[in-house]
Amino acid sequence: MPIGPEVAVIVGAYNRRRYLPSAVRSVLAQTIARERYELVVVKNFRSATEDEQLEEAGAIVMFDEEPRIGRWLRHAIEVSTAPLLTFCDDDDELEPGRLERLLEVFRDHPDVGFYRNRVNVIDAEDRMIPQAEWRVHELDPGFDSLGPVYRARDQKSDLLELATERTHATFGTSTMALRRELLDGDLGDAFERTQLEDLFLFLTGVLSPCAVYLDDRRLTRYRFYAGNVTHTVRWLGHAAESEQDMATVATRYGRRDFARWLTARSVNHERLYEGGMIVDRAASGAPRSEVARRTAHYLRFLEQHPEERAWNLDTWAAGVYGISYVAAPALTRRVARARIAARAVT
Repeated sequence: MPIGPEVAVIVGAYNRRRYLPSAVRSVLAQTIARERYELVVVKNFRSATEDEQLEEAGAIVMFDEEPRIGRWLRHAIEVSTAPLLTFCDDDDELEPGRLERLLEVFRDHPDVGFYRNRVNVIDAEDRMIPQAEWRVHELDPGFDSLGPVYRARDQKSDLLELATERTHATFGTSTMALRRELLDGDLGDAFERTQLEDLFLFLTGVLSPCAVYLDDRRLTRYRFYAGNVTHTVRWLGHAAESEQDMATVATRYGRRDFARWLTARSVNHERLYEGGMIVDRAASGAPRSEVARRTAHYLRFLEQHPEERAWNLDTWAAGVYGISYVAAPALTRRVARARIAARAVT
């Protein structure tokens, strides 16, 4: 019989309070006995009443203002003790049988190091959104024909194609679980540097000397609402940095296919970041010299990366904004502000 908790659930809340009670309730409503899992709640804000209630429910409550999400989560992992780790974002929820299912998979497949399941989608008011309205990565339809996917440690050569063309298995921190030791040493140190924790957790499963299990069951409630779907321009810069770092890690572990894919993603996100910054700085009325400098840098970037020089408005609009701003800053500022407002709505 296991001694102590078998799995630690890390619930993270950064600058968001509204849905945290629902996330915690979903963890406490699991079908397995409470002593089989531990709950760690890490937040960057304090609430005496809420913290007391969490502690009464047996949670370990941490206050941590670390801005880098990988390091923030690793701090929470370090106070847990269970051999398995899983996660629940503050605005997501776990289906009641999720912990029972993942423990079953790790028990029946002792060589598995990484586990991932599919999602159901709920709205801001906890109502189930009809599947006809789900986005493709939420539907993850590839598993409808594949069923659950098991890849032994020496059979993971197709995981890039599987995760990027046939499924969306890199999506959703709240869908993932792994063995604690996978985040020890070099991979754990690299995890601390990331701002794309779900992608890094999947990559950890790929690079580890363990099997991977991708479940076709929908055991996580992913919340779709305005507050979690907007990627800011600053986020794009963090994404580009994290992807390039992961590409270096993948190369070091001999997965050059993942390294090439991650590098391409990094370059794309860098273009979007550099272009977005031109529009944002023009909208804010930045000095013309700054916008001119950013525009020149962006055009040099396109020259150096021909794969990013698609002939569409998305690629070249930033350069046009930058050049126009130098000539007519007031007019361009108004147009840029309208573009940002439209981007926020979509």
